[in-house]
Parts: sequence; C-alpha cells; structure tokens
Amino acid sequence: MADRPIHFYKLMLEVSDLERSEKYYRADLGLEFIGRDLWPGDPSNATFRTTDGAYVELVEVAEVKPDGAGVHRNFMLPEEDYWVVYKRLKERGWERPNYRTEMGVRSATEVTCSVYDPDHHRLQLTAWRNEYVIPAAERGKVVAGRIEDFPVGTVTHVREGGFFLVRSANGMLALNQVCTHLQCTLAYQPQHYQFFCYCHNRRFQRNGEQVAIRPDVQPLNRYAIAFVDGQVVVDTDTSLACAPEDVDRMVPVPQLVG
Repeated sequence: MADRPIHFYKLMLEVSDLERSEKYYRADLGLEFIGRDLWPGDPSNATFRTTDGAYVELVEVAEVKPDGAGVHRNFMLPEEDYWVVYKRLKERGWERPNYRTEMGVRSATEVTCSVYDPDHHRLQLTAWRNEYVIPAAERGKVVAGRIEDFPVGTVTHVREGGFFLVRSANGMLALNQVCTHLQCTLAYQPQHYQFFCYCHNRRFQRNGEQVAIRPDVQPLNRYAIAFVDGQVVVDTDTSLACAPEDVDRMVPVPQLVG
C-alpha cells in the first residue's frame, strides 16, 4: 500500500453511539477494525484503518456537532472494492441523493459517490485508478467562432466543446476544462484572472500553469487549434498534456486582413 496517496493520517470523528457507529464503519463501510480505546486521553473510542493506510478514530460524545457547508471526508478504494461497498451502502439506505449539485460538475469518467453515517456525517467514496488520464470532450472539431470574436485579453468558455479559449497578445490556447488534479470541472474567475476548481481548491493561471508555492499537479491539458477561413476550429477528440516548460507556448493567430 506504500504507493497509494494517503489523504489523512488520522481522522477523528465524533459519534453519539459508539456501538452503532462501530458497526457501520466495520460492516457497512468495510474498514479494518483495529481496536478499542487505543488513544490515551481520548474519550471512549474505536479505531479503524482505511484501504490507503490512514486511521479513523470514532470518539463518543454527548452531542455531535453537524457538519458545516461543504464538509466531507474522502475514502479511496480500489475500483473492484468500490462497487461492492457502494452497493451495500445503497441497499442499506446510506446513499446521499443529489450530492453532485453541491460538489460541482465532475468528469464523467470519475467513479465516486457520497453517503451518510449514523450521525449524518458526510462521507465520499472514490475509486482510485492505476493510471489517470485527463478525458477529452470528444465532440469533434468545434467551431468556436471567428477570430475577431476573441479580443486580446479575453477568456471564453465554449460550453459545447468543453474548453476555455484564451487569447493573449502572443496567440491563442484552447484549455481542457477538466482539472488535472482529480477530474473536477473548472470555472474561470475573471476577478482573479485564474481558473478555479471548486472540488479541491486548485488554481491555474490563464496559460494553464498551477498557482501554488509548490505545484502538485500538471498544467491544464490543451486541444489543438486551427484557423480556417477566419474561424477558430478546436479539435476536442484528443486531450494534449502540456509540460511545465511549455505553458507559455501559444498558437499564433493569423493577421486579419482589412
């Protein structure tokens, strides 16, 4: 398990009934039970280990505070285990309906769901993949508009093509709208001149480079651009990775005549 990323080392959750919650995390969620009262100084508690090697401590308290807006805990599972756990939780009535509208639009290739525990804590289950590939929109060659429709300095979301068209003094870019972190769909924030991922707070400059002190994901993927009879045509069938040293390479825009 050493090659799997650990989302947290130890997660502490307050529960109102330790016996009831222990049964849920052990039998329904399928975590590995480690033992009772293993953390000196904590109230009555039960400890579990997740598939990716982190620990979950359930602590019994008199009153459990409700989760705040957007709070959830993500548990990573191999895809074959994910479907077993998901089916069991759904059959037992723990699935959280309509959660995707709160979490933002996610890539169709991502396998994830949201569930409740007995104290109404929000949990997310996600299947990890051995290889992560940024999906292409696969909508063929999309005519975004005429060159003059995209003045220098603009960023335009072409919804039907699943990309952002960026125009600078040096040329154009067609950036895939899928975040290179974990498949969520990006939004453009014009007031900050950046792309933002609402799922995990990743930020990217208009050239697709991540905004971070220590970048932890690749620049945004791109689509090929062609100029045909003054129109901007974007090929959305292939999502092209961009090396960090190439983020400032733009597609030159032909000079308009007349």
